[in-house]
Amino acid sequence: MPLRPLISALAIALALLTLLVPTFAAAAAAAAASGAAGHAALETEAPDGFDDLAQPRELLVDVYFGGKKVGNAVAVARPGFLEFRDPKRVASLIPNLADVPDVADSLTGDLPTHANLICSQSNTDTCGKLTNFPGIIFDEDRFRLDLFVSPGMLRVTPLAMTKFLEPPHGPVSLTSSVGLALSGAQGRAALYNLQNRTIVGVGPARVRTDLSYASKLGLLVDDFVGELDRPNLRYSAGLFWAPGLDLTGRRRIAGVGFGTQFDTRADRESLMGTSLILFLSQPSRVEFLIDGRLVASRSYDAGNDILDTSDLPDGSYPLVLRIQDSSGAMREERRFFVKTPEVAPVDQPLYFAYAGMLANTRVRHPVSLSNTLYYQGGTARRLSRPFALDLSLIGTQKKVMAEVGAWLLSPLAQVRAAALLSTAGDKAVLVQGTSSGQSRLNFSFDLRRVWSHDGRPLIPLPSTTQNFEPDQPTSAQIGGSYVQASGTLGYRIGAAYLSMLGSLRRDAHQRTDYSIGPGLTWPVLSRNGLQLTFQADAQRTRTTTQGSIGLHLIYTAKRVTATGTAGYGSISSRDHSAPSAPSASRAVGSLSAGYYYENADRTQLSLDAGIERSIDTTAANAGATVYSRFGNARADVLDNFGGRGGLGYGLTLQSAVAISGGEIGVGARDLNDSAIIVDVGGDAGSTNFEVLVNEQPMGHVRAGGQLPIHLEPYRSYAVR
Repeated sequence: MPLRPLISALAIALALLTLLVPTFAAAAAAAAASGAAGHAALETEAPDGFDDLAQPRELLVDVYFGGKKVGNAVAVARPGFLEFRDPKRVASLIPNLADVPDVADSLTGDLPTHANLICSQSNTDTCGKLTNFPGIIFDEDRFRLDLFVSPGMLRVTPLAMTKFLEPPHGPVSLTSSVGLALSGAQGRAALYNLQNRTIVGVGPARVRTDLSYASKLGLLVDDFVGELDRPNLRYSAGLFWAPGLDLTGRRRIAGVGFGTQFDTRADRESLMGTSLILFLSQPSRVEFLIDGRLVASRSYDAGNDILDTSDLPDGSYPLVLRIQDSSGAMREERRFFVKTPEVAPVDQPLYFAYAGMLANTRVRHPVSLSNTLYYQGGTARRLSRPFALDLSLIGTQKKVMAEVGAWLLSPLAQVRAAALLSTAGDKAVLVQGTSSGQSRLNFSFDLRRVWSHDGRPLIPLPSTTQNFEPDQPTSAQIGGSYVQASGTLGYRIGAAYLSMLGSLRRDAHQRTDYSIGPGLTWPVLSRNGLQLTFQADAQRTRTTTQGSIGLHLIYTAKRVTATGTAGYGSISSRDHSAPSAPSASRAVGSLSAGYYYENADRTQLSLDAGIERSIDTTAANAGATVYSRFGNARADVLDNFGGRGGLGYGLTLQSAVAISGGEIGVGARDLNDSAIIVDVGGDAGSTNFEVLVNEQPMGHVRAGGQLPIHLEPYRSYAVR
């Protein structure tokens, strides 16, 4: 480089440095003086010509909470800060806020705008999140303001916006289901049973009847009861079944009573499970996983949400919640979940009381009342997530009994224990348990012991008849004093499942009956609709020993199903109770096939036929079933080759009718206690409509026609 230009450049640089040094010295002196005066902030001023930007400005901003716009607000903004004109109104915009005045006070005055947290391509990991509550993030370019509060400032969002279903309104309505069953055999007269279940309702009240007319029993009335639903309570009067106890079973009475009911609750399906409350800072989708399997998925708004657990299975098990928010971020939380309909929900105690005369069933007597007074009352409470208690008083005019029970719901098992004591000296204990199914080892057991002071049942036993009641009563006590034990034990080894089943029953002054035996199920092949399973089992009772070993095959195609078994079985009797001989053994097997068809109107047709060779007989059977909008029908024939009874047959017909407001809907594919009648105006036959209930196709109806659809009661449906 030439020397002259270099000297010139150095001279110019030196001159500039001489001019700037006094300026830097003055600035340093000013900074030192400011520090000496105790000021930690650096004061800045807008450049000349930009003073208007630094002045407070009144703006109308869009207010967002949890990623959703909740309203607008007037605010005064200046660089780095924002002040609301009406903080109380802004606080009232936040959904489910617990204390509006308290949050309004926190939103008063200058609030930092946290402009550095506005989302952009350079800060996607940290943007849109605030840890100081309550607070704001203000995007002045878009006039958007996001509010943030802590979870503790929000009330819990209920699963259903309304706690109870809307009470039914309208005229008197009726649903009535009817069924006819015929059965017989060659050389014998046919037997029949005609059943009817009718419900007449108006508003929250109804009258319900269950009747039957059988060939050998005549007319029998199983239920004839009036019911009235009120929030959380149901009142009953008439002939009905009282709930009973673990150690006595249900009893039918003619009387009155009331009990806690959750049928009218909008969230009744989720009440039976542990409440899961999850805080979401913005709208998110929550997936429920059990053992890595997706079992349910729901979308929720921001806030403290009660999760919908209605689709989760009964039991106790660990649950994984996979949460994906609207920004795409994903996280997981683990919870222990318990769901059982037999235990009172958390924070929802149960109460009940019933009184009346015990009713029985006698041939040719529609209603048979006894002279025994019966009464029952009690309560059940869930003290915590894993622990529940219940207490009941039950008795007659001769004695009073008290039963106290407890539930323990743990990750390993559900255990039930109960004890009973009467003023007459009766005693009873019960222990039940079921594993949670979360490990290779699974078990269940039922142990009970009853001491009856006079050798008779603790409460006189009922007799029953078949009807449309979904929960048929069972006799929890057969006789007086007895010991009963039953249980299963299973262990999974890979795909194979090894089990042991056993039971024991000993009544006073009777021989002990027992049954015990192992079983093995081992899936060998599962491919393209074909399943092949190896099965083996054995059983020993007080009178017999039997066992079998073989293969079980299932093949399913689009409309065809075929099943078959092949193996070897044997049986031996120690008191000559076997059907054919004291001992027998031979090759056994079966083969059956079925055909299934369904059209667009949900009319279903199924045909099946098969033949079975057991240890002592060979039998063939065939059947057909039809489900249509007018009802359903089933026909069967059975022939025991060379056996007793000859050719047997059976026929079942079922249908229903619904009436409301002058409309009569005849026919029902499904028999349920409530119904809707879809009635379409217009010229007959001109247009065909598909009817959807909760987006599920339920059939077709033409203009000028109608379609009755029977549905489960105590639910709300969307029909279009």
